[in-house]
Amino acid sequence: MGETFLRKTATASDEVVMEAIRISKEFPGVKALSDVDITIHRGEVVALLGENGAGKSTLIKVMSGVYQADGGNIRLRGKEVRFDTPMEARMAGIGVIHQELNYVPSVSVAENIFMGNMPKKYGFLDYKTMYQRAEEILKLVGLELDPRIPIGSLSVAQKQLIEIAKVMSNQVQVLIMDEPTSSLNDVEIEYLFRLIQKAAGEGVSIFYISHKLEELFKIADRVVVLRDGCVTGEVAIEDATRQGLIARMVGRDLSDMYPKEKVQAGEEVISVKNLCTANLKNLSFSARAGEIFGIYGLMGSGHQNVGAALFGQEPLLGGSVFVKGKEVKIRMPMDAIGCGIAYVPAERKAEGLVLNQSVAVNTMSAYYSRHRKHLISRKKDREISNKWIEALATKTPSVDTPAESLSGGNQQKVVLAKWLELSPDVLILNEPTRGIDVGAKAEIYRILNELCREGKCIIMITSEMPELLAMSDRIMILFEGKVTGTLTAEEASQEMIVQCAIGG
Repeated sequence: MGETFLRKTATASDEVVMEAIRISKEFPGVKALSDVDITIHRGEVVALLGENGAGKSTLIKVMSGVYQADGGNIRLRGKEVRFDTPMEARMAGIGVIHQELNYVPSVSVAENIFMGNMPKKYGFLDYKTMYQRAEEILKLVGLELDPRIPIGSLSVAQKQLIEIAKVMSNQVQVLIMDEPTSSLNDVEIEYLFRLIQKAAGEGVSIFYISHKLEELFKIADRVVVLRDGCVTGEVAIEDATRQGLIARMVGRDLSDMYPKEKVQAGEEVISVKNLCTANLKNLSFSARAGEIFGIYGLMGSGHQNVGAALFGQEPLLGGSVFVKGKEVKIRMPMDAIGCGIAYVPAERKAEGLVLNQSVAVNTMSAYYSRHRKHLISRKKDREISNKWIEALATKTPSVDTPAESLSGGNQQKVVLAKWLELSPDVLILNEPTRGIDVGAKAEIYRILNELCREGKCIIMITSEMPELLAMSDRIMILFEGKVTGTLTAEEASQEMIVQCAIGG
């Protein structure tokens, strides 16, 4: 697979820009990094690969001044450097695009871009200059939108592109990108890749972190693999294979990445007729028990709004929703929960979890919203939470562990547990494997198969084409808020889906 997408470029030079030498970092009870060595050359794209918890995030935080190493050192253009703060790293030319977006939703796009560095004139904020420069920065990533609008009103993909534009607009020598495509669809990803190649061609050195192996074969010159805080392999992309990288990454073979099981679909569980919202126009579809109903679209198509609309997070302007043949009225999430609909959002940290609360509290949060009780039984909470930890194979020290300390895949399992305890008839998953590693993805797919066998109706909204094609029984494609195609698994191909996604 990898050999098809080799990145044919001669931008990388022999000039070493940045080195991490024998970097070690420990936290209480955990050795996050152990004698890690990494070198990057001018104009080179180095991919950093590893499961959640492998040490990737710790390493980039050491390189960007968030953490200080316990051992080893960092060299920038041959000179040893120490960054005590992220600001020092930025001033030295280290730019970071984090997986978790950082923004203030209530203020404008322009103000978020220039946060902490607002342009001024005669001692006052120069809004004219700020908006003009913001428009120029947005064009770097192909976004044409009003920089005056609140950033909170934009989609996850648009926010991600704005974050990328903000960092790339600075004069960076080393650009660290942590899962930059986690919210983007195929068209947006190809645009980003062109930006990366352009930056590399101009001499920018890029560390690229992704769980999507197919991306590495398109964009990377070299791959460094981390496992349990140690480098387990380093290979030029022309010598890399998918299975070889996975073996170094997880220490085992994942020969069946998408273990989709064919389940005989049962009766119709949910039916939507002529549904209208601010983003959807006369949407009609139905999904059945034991079926995974996939939904796909490009940015702005409305596909990301389907789950929020059915869960009562977006006002319905018209149309009807039927669950098990009975028409239901959904004005708010509590209505949806009462009708047997559960929703796993794309931004699990912002919308799906209370990060500073325990696994048990998060697991039981939806239960108590539906079963209101004057007295809470901590014993029962722990029993239910442990039941789901075992059922979903969630890796956590205990039910009392804060959700924020878990890996992305295990956080996603806690969100699933929260809803599965209510035994919903319809489970809507928005980007179910966003930002999680291949091993955790396989676990999520296993869980989806089990739910199908139990007769659950699953609606899966995803921007990942391989996931969409491999796991869906039927696929609905949207363009500008309208359905442009519905395909069975047997009919669907990447070409047909993209054709429908650009308007048919």
